[in-house]
Amino acid sequence: MSVSDPLLRELKGCVLRLVQTSGSNEVTDENAELQPFCQILERVFQKGLLRNTTLGFTKISESWYWLEQVASLQNGVPFSYVSSVNAVKSSQKVLTPIGKLRLLIRTCLVKRCLHIPVEVLVRQKQPKCLYDETLSILGDEILGEIFLSLLLQCSRLQFKLQLYNSSFLDETWQLPQCAKLEFVPCKMLGICVCFVSGKAVIVGIKSDSVAAEDDKIEIGDILDELNGNHITTSKRGRLSTIMRKGYGQPVVVNIIKAHLPGTTDLYPPMISLLRRAHLDPEELRTQYTDRDRHSNGEVTGQLKKIPAAVRPGFDVSYIGCVATGKHGDVRQIDGAMNNVLFTNRNKSSKPSLFEIQEIGIKVTEKSNSKVILKHSYMEISSCGRTLSVPNHFAYIAGDASCNIAKTFTCFVFQCSNEEHIHTILQSIGQGFQRTHFAV
Repeated sequence: MSVSDPLLRELKGCVLRLVQTSGSNEVTDENAELQPFCQILERVFQKGLLRNTTLGFTKISESWYWLEQVASLQNGVPFSYVSSVNAVKSSQKVLTPIGKLRLLIRTCLVKRCLHIPVEVLVRQKQPKCLYDETLSILGDEILGEIFLSLLLQCSRLQFKLQLYNSSFLDETWQLPQCAKLEFVPCKMLGICVCFVSGKAVIVGIKSDSVAAEDDKIEIGDILDELNGNHITTSKRGRLSTIMRKGYGQPVVVNIIKAHLPGTTDLYPPMISLLRRAHLDPEELRTQYTDRDRHSNGEVTGQLKKIPAAVRPGFDVSYIGCVATGKHGDVRQIDGAMNNVLFTNRNKSSKPSLFEIQEIGIKVTEKSNSKVILKHSYMEISSCGRTLSVPNHFAYIAGDASCNIAKTFTCFVFQCSNEEHIHTILQSIGQGFQRTHFAV
């Protein structure tokens, strides 16, 4: 029977370094020894784990399931551990068993109770038949006791970790830079977000808004929490409601920074999200570098640029509009365009500027910049053109967001540049896909 294991030797070294580096101080997320320490803990819990259909993991063995089960055993399990498990179960930020295991490890370190489930398993033999005795640490009586003694030693350390910084634990132990910010009471923060893989990536910041103050929020960051609400795709239609509920109170947000602390390098798991949100990672790196070089704010305007795909500037003529009733699908475009052109055949059209913006479209008169039309992508149900009427295009918008709109209207335009028509329609189509929301 082996009385040694490479993982335990690594763990002993990590514990020793944690003790030496922390001294009488707290162990925080900034401690360089924390991440390798947690990674080794995960490997110990996962090593030699058997499949167990009674605990729910038939395809992939995950230790989260038995750690969760220990909290429900009727043998006087301390409340500190039970509350840790319940906190992880109620968290919306971790969705996978491996993410839940990682958050549980961090939570138990803070509450000094990670030794409790190991003690139940090693000394009380509950739950049973979890680990291969020859391939695992926790399935071996001696190695299990050694592991338990190391965890008991760790329980004497004071871990002060940001448990709310857990949105990427499903993917990696490497934590992003996280900032909790509080703003004065306001109706709108002034940011525009795009939902990618359930995360709200900030793609626009209004220059004179609350969010633009001191560059605390930057394009590419993630809106992780808003007034205590974890922001996921399920909240995308409720952002304004969340703001209204907190009206008159300070606005508290949790922001996940796109770049790593103290550097212009991007947080690796963010790179693919940024690309899918139509943000250029290399351009963001350049902006972060310019910001650091010009701390006096000379590049502030540059940091708040909206992506090139949404810049304004197409000359069109606004012909008119017609109601399409309860229907706003693309099949209404042909008939509605013909109707508008026939009705307005003796009227002069308005030379206008058609702007493709970050959260919708805006049409203004060229002569006086008066806004003629303004619709968000959530209100636009379809757009298109017809071969029977060249150099014309149209879009249909509802009287509210498409999913709750009761009436729809078709707006028709003329443009002499066919390439511009194609760009406008394509950009509106991309707007549907980006699903941007203002906060």
